[in-house]
Amino acid sequence: MTEPAQLDLFFSLVLALFWEAAPFLLLGSLVGAVVECYVSREFLARHLPQGQVGAVLLGLGAGMILPTCECGVVPVVRRLLDKGVTPTTAMTYMLAAPVINPVVLISTYVAFQGRLSMVLGRVAVVAITAAVVGFYFSRRSLSEIVRPAAPLPGSAQIQPLGLMLPGEAAHPAGCACGCGHDHTGGEKSIKHLLVRTAEEFMHMSMYLLAGALAAGASKAFLPVSVLTALQDNLVVAVLALMALAVLLSVCSEADAFVAASFLGFPGAAQLAFIALGPMLDLKLLAMFGGAFRRRVVLVLAVVPTVMVFALSIVWGWLWW
Repeated sequence: MTEPAQLDLFFSLVLALFWEAAPFLLLGSLVGAVVECYVSREFLARHLPQGQVGAVLLGLGAGMILPTCECGVVPVVRRLLDKGVTPTTAMTYMLAAPVINPVVLISTYVAFQGRLSMVLGRVAVVAITAAVVGFYFSRRSLSEIVRPAAPLPGSAQIQPLGLMLPGEAAHPAGCACGCGHDHTGGEKSIKHLLVRTAEEFMHMSMYLLAGALAAGASKAFLPVSVLTALQDNLVVAVLALMALAVLLSVCSEADAFVAASFLGFPGAAQLAFIALGPMLDLKLLAMFGGAFRRRVVLVLAVVPTVMVFALSIVWGWLWW
């Protein structure tokens, strides 16, 4: 492929990835703002399980009730943590929800032509990995996990435009104060909700764009011949498709079709691709960096990588 063609492919991939992910990021930002503005800490404290096992199970099951693509799950988890949801539940949900939801399960079943073992394997690998990460963060405080939010350029100009809300003198954070009461009135509370959604979307979209640039570069400039030389050895094949999942950053609703197209690779490698990608890819790494502290990002990168590799190899030995 000539250099101009590679550049055209690069820009096309970056734009396609960004526009594919942007609606999900916007939806996640909206859901996160709704949680911030309308769900009180007291409500969550009364209804969330206190035990670690219950917290993990809630995080795993929440994806079925609140399905979220990995492109939009980070803003939701940030708001859940701010509202007092335990790190165990929030971090488990963040890794599990992009896979353990009806849309992704159906797409996986269709992509692999009714091969139920791939669907069950994907759920098992992701659920076990998410649970391990959730248990790891059970003893971490919010300040150890969430990165302090930096004010966005121009955010100080929001209030002079007529969006200063009644009651903000007593509650400087607006509806984020966590008391669960409406200080604003109907119309202005909606305005505040939209402002918070826009702020979150603009903040996280910078990291999404950075991830899209990295993913586009890897797909446009990585030689195909490199992959074809890695198919015969199980361990090497699994590692190769894991690396490709991180680089390509395909959305979880579509990644099963990409994995199924790697016909020369063993099933364990295809499983590793669809298990790791929704938990760790370039756009997610960028968004993790914008939301969480460095040590947390390191854990979110290392633990899923090790767990997916080990579980995929075991799955390949036992069932393929």
